[in-house]
Amino acid sequence: MPELPEVETIKRGLSDKIVGQKITDIEILWHKSFIGKKEDVIGADVADIVRRAKVIQIKLSNNLNLLFHLKMTGQIIHEHKVKNDGEIIDFAGGHPSHDWHAKLPNSNTRIIFTFDDGSKLFFNDMRKFGWCKVLTNEEINAIYKKDYGLEPLDENFTVEYLLEKAKRIPNRNIKQFLMDQTIAAGMGNIYTDETLFDAKISPLRKIKDIKISEWKNLISSMQKVLTLGIKYGGTTDSDYVNIDGKKGGMQDYLKVYHRHNQFCPNSCGGKITQIRIGGRGTHWCPNCQK
Repeated sequence: MPELPEVETIKRGLSDKIVGQKITDIEILWHKSFIGKKEDVIGADVADIVRRAKVIQIKLSNNLNLLFHLKMTGQIIHEHKVKNDGEIIDFAGGHPSHDWHAKLPNSNTRIIFTFDDGSKLFFNDMRKFGWCKVLTNEEINAIYKKDYGLEPLDENFTVEYLLEKAKRIPNRNIKQFLMDQTIAAGMGNIYTDETLFDAKISPLRKIKDIKISEWKNLISSMQKVLTLGIKYGGTTDSDYVNIDGKKGGMQDYLKVYHRHNQFCPNSCGGKITQIRIGGRGTHWCPNCQK
């Protein structure tokens, strides 16, 4: 599943393609992927695109929104035909499947949006877990308030904020704590592993045992790895690509994720170990992270 840097990269690229365009048609090929009435959206202009945690919010001129969650296998593909020679240029983000270069729509296409410049936006999803919802501003804000905490890049994401969250669940391990979207919105498996390595904290530690100085280091490390992830256009783990169909570059800067059995980059003499925490593969250096 794309995490904060990957979704931010898609949002930025998509903004250059469809902001200002009018939606002239919507074709729904899998009804469970589209929640809402398409008639409420057709005729509206794309006013802005924002990201919250791991979801993309397309703001419309009629005060409605299209909220996308890519989940495990979702793709957003923008296709524009060049008038002069008919050439088709694809821009895509998410999880390209085996038929990534197949003619669109294909067997994984769930929704097709058409814009007044003739371009199309395809929502593809092989496993059908992703979705697009038509929501009012009030409904969007209610979801954000209920399902998401602060993002680590928010200026209010402080030690005091984390300690307040930690009081309710003192025996939870730090890995699962940081991946809780109601606490650290946008964090996922990759960037949590990298954060804990950078902060030199074991993913198995109980949060009640984390010292104030370590909480400060965690915040600094989260901000560091997320900022780096955004800078390099996200991590290509398996098949993530950005809006231009290009692989992310952050994987070249990962220290522990998918580095199982390799020597620790801190030259401590230890090796990166992979264990499972909360059903998720977890990569860490037992020699450095205490």
